[in-house]
Amino acid sequence: MREFPPVKVTLPWLEKDGELVAARLNSLWKVALEAIGAIEAVNEKPTGKGRRWEPCRDKMMHALRHLFASEAINEGVDVYTLADLLGHEDPSFTLRRYVHRVTGAVDKARKAIGQRYRSAA
Repeated sequence: MREFPPVKVTLPWLEKDGELVAARLNSLWKVALEAIGAIEAVNEKPTGKGRRWEPCRDKMMHALRHLFASEAINEGVDVYTLADLLGHEDPSFTLRRYVHRVTGAVDKARKAIGQRYRSAA
């Protein structure tokens, strides 16, 4: 964070074209992670006044984005819709970078194909 400190960002809130809201997402996220016991602070300074936390890259917003993408695909969201939700112009980028193998996906595919054949018979 010293090399790339969090910056205030302004993004649509609650919906794609919603009201714009500005926040420092990294700091808010780390406060939330500390509140639920997922990470610990390494000093006693108040938030926003130099408080620092243990390394937690694997628990930050980007990891949540990967989880969201994998779960969305697992629940049947098509890659074009997912790419749009993630703000990607190219769905193949979404597949390459955000979607990972999901436990049970082969069985789910087998059942879906079997159901399609049974309903056609």
